[in-house]
Amino acid sequence: MREIVREWVDKGNSDFIAAKTLASKEGLENQTGFHCQQAIEKWLKAYLIKQGEEIRKIHDLTALVIDCEKYDITFQELEPLVEGITDFAVEFRYPGGNATPEEVQDALYKTNKVRDYLIPKID
Repeated sequence: MREIVREWVDKGNSDFIAAKTLASKEGLENQTGFHCQQAIEKWLKAYLIKQGEEIRKIHDLTALVIDCEKYDITFQELEPLVEGITDFAVEFRYPGGNATPEEVQDALYKTNKVRDYLIPKID
């Protein structure tokens, strides 16, 4: 694996570890979800870099999945998994909205599923 791809994967893995660590702390739902979103974003970008893509500076997970579908149509399977997780990148980071514990548990579950799907495609 190219070094830059490995770096993106490692950063995503670190975000996922942070999310799982924060999940055990009450009151850190927004931060937990943010790290889930960041992990998925970095893994998707690692896949795109592996394909030779220039990385767009976006946080929209659905848009990134659609970019990946150009190389592998089975990425459509990820669309329902990333739905709603992009909200953690912006919406829940500022006053006016907070994630629920249920939303965070769902995000953790989906992040794990996305990781199980993506990592073998990147390696």
